[in-house]
Amino acid sequence: PHGRPRVWRVGEPFEDMANKFLPKAKSMLPGQAWLMHKLGITKRERTPYDQLMLQLHDLVKADMDYQRNAPQQTVHLMPGTTWIVFSDQVLHAVMSGQHMMEQTFHLPANALYRPETAPLKVLERMTGQTLIA
Repeated sequence: PHGRPRVWRVGEPFEDMANKFLPKAKSMLPGQAWLMHKLGITKRERTPYDQLMLQLHDLVKADMDYQRNAPQQTVHLMPGTTWIVFSDQVLHAVMSGQHMMEQTFHLPANALYRPETAPLKVLERMTGQTLIA
């Protein structure tokens, strides 16, 4: 890395973004999750939460006006530093740099310090649906 930082953009709070883009997201068709799994498109049956998160990701990424004008800040991570982030909850994009190691831990939402702020709970509240059985 030669002393150069890895530079990230970090966006607005998850719920603010979801308020803007959730109305554009579409639900899965009946049987769609099963069929995608059986055809080998997905490794397991996609949950309604998975479907919403993928759609929100794609909608945000495709909206160039949002990319340019949404609230965001730049974060410089120098070589040797560590950033621990709940990546479903924090809108983020790498802008430059090299050599990143990523580790994923799957936690139940109720094990979080403030589970009501987790994207799962935010989306369940906003949709009025249980998104993971």
